[in-house]
Amino acid sequence: MIEQRGPAQGPAQGPAHGRGTGHGTGHGLRPGATAQASSGRAGLTVQRTVDYAQAPWSKQHLAPDAFTALLSQASGGEQPGKDFSVPYRDLFETLNASPQTIAINEQAGPSAGSRALFALAPEAVGGTLQIAPPGANASAEELRKFAATITHEMQHALDSVEERYSSKEKPQNVRQRKISTELRAFGREAAAALKLAMGDTYDRGKGTLTQILSSTPEGRLTPERNQLAREFHILDSYHRGKKPIRAAFAEQPQGLQIGIKSSLLLERLAGYLSQYKLVTPTPNSHEALEWLMKEENAEVLQKGLVEGVNLFHQHRPEKGE
Repeated sequence: MIEQRGPAQGPAQGPAHGRGTGHGTGHGLRPGATAQASSGRAGLTVQRTVDYAQAPWSKQHLAPDAFTALLSQASGGEQPGKDFSVPYRDLFETLNASPQTIAINEQAGPSAGSRALFALAPEAVGGTLQIAPPGANASAEELRKFAATITHEMQHALDSVEERYSSKEKPQNVRQRKISTELRAFGREAAAALKLAMGDTYDRGKGTLTQILSSTPEGRLTPERNQLAREFHILDSYHRGKKPIRAAFAEQPQGLQIGIKSSLLLERLAGYLSQYKLVTPTPNSHEALEWLMKEENAEVLQKGLVEGVNLFHQHRPEKGE
């Protein structure tokens, strides 16, 4: 259940997310509605009231259809599905239907430079989605950036209600699970940025997806997310072709390969390996890739990166006619 509220009690702080990150979609509960959720004690049900008093922007604009209208207006009448697509609909609807509470808090904003942050609850199930809403006159470019970030953070929220942070994910340890959730969220973020830039489909007559990415203007897709999408597209091609993920990375990339030194995905992974103290001091991209490919981290490779690649494949724009 998504509950929108102010900072009645400070949320437990989850992992801080790096630059450009975004940790889902449908119709929110109506103002003043109540939802039932089990308290965890047999025979006892707790009534929770959805309070929009401290989340005015989210109340009006966060639901996917409302955000679609906002983005269409800001972009001068671009058509949903054709020119852009709000990518977090399925996440929002799943979270809204969950018995676990995901609070939305517009008062306790995320760290500087970020529009959203998911703070995991102490019990590792549920938590708070902290949002710094776009301004009243936000441009279409700003709204696209915000929606890609929200998609990333809602993927983290989904992982929390599905207990992907918990011991259910053994044999991964706690820190490995956090890396896996980041890798999955990167895949959703990359696909989200593409749908916001292109819509549900892209014109195959304009070339391959790689060629289209190279000509997509920065106002529709930031250079960072352009690169992230390109890397996940390459990983997706290797995975669908049943080639080893490791083969997608090369010191001197040729054709459809990712340069190890220049990889944004490996740069982000290195930062999280340092943050969660899995590798010290902060590793470089080569060391991050080496860590991911170790046998002891095989579950992270499969449940993190491979699942992230699958999420990218499932939610990216499709080839049009």
